Amino acid sequence: MQSLTIVFAIAIVFGALGAYLAEKKGRKHYEGFLLGFLFGFLGIILELFLPSKKIDKNK
Repeated sequence: MQSLTIVFAIAIVFGALGAYLAEKKGRKHYEGFLLGFLFGFLGIILELFLPSKKIDKNK
């Protein structure tokens, strides 16, 4: 049970990092969170290689 808690905590950390990276690139934060949470380090690498989106400041 304790190892499951540790794995879940690590997944949340990767999810938070993915959300941060996605926001910095103009993408939706939940997209980055899901990639980081579900795929861990691989999801973070994937988020780094995704293209940035242009931010429309008129909205």
